[in-house]
Amino acid sequence: MADTKDSDIAQDWLNFLSQQGATHSAGIISSFGETPGDYPQLKATLTELGDLGVLALDGVDSKRFLQGQSTSDSEQLNDSTALPGAICNAKGRMLTSYYAVEPKADTVLLLMHRPLVATTIDNLGKYAAFFKTTLSNASTDYRLLGLSGPDCEALLEGHFDTIPTVSNQLCIGENCLLLRISAQQFVVIVTIAAAEALWRKLAPDFTATGIGYWQLQSIRAGLAQVRRETFEQFVPQMLNLQATGAVNFKKGCYTGQEIVARMQYLGKLKRRTYRVILTDTKPPPAGTEIYASADNKLVGSVLMAAPADEKSTEILAVLHEGQADALSFIIAGATLEASIAELPYSLTSP
Repeated sequence: MADTKDSDIAQDWLNFLSQQGATHSAGIISSFGETPGDYPQLKATLTELGDLGVLALDGVDSKRFLQGQSTSDSEQLNDSTALPGAICNAKGRMLTSYYAVEPKADTVLLLMHRPLVATTIDNLGKYAAFFKTTLSNASTDYRLLGLSGPDCEALLEGHFDTIPTVSNQLCIGENCLLLRISAQQFVVIVTIAAAEALWRKLAPDFTATGIGYWQLQSIRAGLAQVRRETFEQFVPQMLNLQATGAVNFKKGCYTGQEIVARMQYLGKLKRRTYRVILTDTKPPPAGTEIYASADNKLVGSVLMAAPADEKSTEILAVLHEGQADALSFIIAGATLEASIAELPYSLTSP
């Protein structure tokens, strides 16, 4: 019965968004009538983040348990500080990456790629049994909304009492949490009961868009995410997580720490995440292999991709360091002109 109820609630939400003009497939909103050609003119947008889910930890040991599994220092979580982080296997390969928030004492919510919530619970359950905490898939308890664009912050001031001023800052409201993840991106975690009213409140000031525009902003912010297609493939530094506050090299032990530390301090990392602009209009799926156009050698993998305008696509890709000056790649069998673009953070070791 619970699954049927959750399915009905999810369908009601999709029906509501359809009434607002949304087109969707497999639960993901693809557009509200906009096209990539509209992206350069968008200034403040509202996106339903249907590809994200919520893993909830409840109990007095929740943060202590997470501390032994996460790359970030969970003790820093509080009612105004969120934390990006990752959970690794014993070989340092990431099971998932996430944003953690603490909406109230003894409760932590982890936002991650929705298909990885159940997988993460399965992997961590054997350790959680020794702590006073319970892990549950709370994805159907919340709606996750993305607010982004150059005019976003100014417009938010008319809708929220307080606005996060720096990345990874959290503001807690009556029915929602407002998290800033980059200079031009905010995530709203809102209860199901309040979601439709909040959407209606924001809609007059924010242009509703499909997931593509939000993903483009994440690419430009250099915020790579572990997805189902890249499960257990990369150590945190390959996604540049050390540059976004997701890895703390001074905290205590956690699963995979030895490998992660060795990569950082012994200088053996040969692959990292690059932002790449492709002269192509079809974004390749996450996990697509990338080959050098000169010798057809495998040199990388796509993490995420989104159209940038009517003529180009932007991607985040893990590439071998020798490809930093590449002018083209072979992706999905096609040779595409490429250029490596800047990221908004430094990769200098802390």
